[in-house]
Amino acid sequence: MQEIKKLLSYDKSGSWAMLCKGSYIVTSGHAQTVLSAFLEFDSWKENVPLRGFDVSFKEYHDKLHVANPPCCRFEFLTTAGRIPDGMTCPECLQHMEKYSTFLCCHDENSIFLPH
Repeated sequence: MQEIKKLLSYDKSGSWAMLCKGSYIVTSGHAQTVLSAFLEFDSWKENVPLRGFDVSFKEYHDKLHVANPPCCRFEFLTTAGRIPDGMTCPECLQHMEKYSTFLCCHDENSIFLPH
């Protein structure tokens, strides 16, 4: 469940990615760190013959993630019903800060009502 919460928390700050080997989840994370790990293959490719691609990728990705951890965010619509009073971060297990947010997605198809 924590892994699912972690991936959902990345949704508002970009996207997420998951690397699997069969039904086994090798690693998952923010799309930017996963992409960086692939793009920097030359930095960790010497480990592949010895440790395997999956383990080598995970180790390098984890190193990138620790060096620059993305923020975890959750947004709840007020119309969704119960909003939790507090949440624990799925990544570091610290208490998360709570904010109120205003959002406009500039929907061209919505009716404009002047105030």
